[in-house]
Amino acid sequence: MAQKKGAAKKQKTAQQTAELKALENRPTRHCCASPNCPTPREAIVQKDLQPAGLPRGPMKFFHKNCYKSL
Repeated sequence: MAQKKGAAKKQKTAQQTAELKALENRPTRHCCASPNCPTPREAIVQKDLQPAGLPRGPMKFFHKNCYKSL
């Protein structure tokens, strides 16, 4: 009986990881603010989103690779 509980637990975590991967690949409503971005008008995927901004200032959003190259 202990094997069934462990199998059910593994199955549940597999479902959760699949759902998290689906959320990571979801496009956001933000576009990249980098002047060197190759695709500045396309929406940024959630896993590539890098927010940056000053306190009490406007928030800018970048691709992770674009932000590293600044």
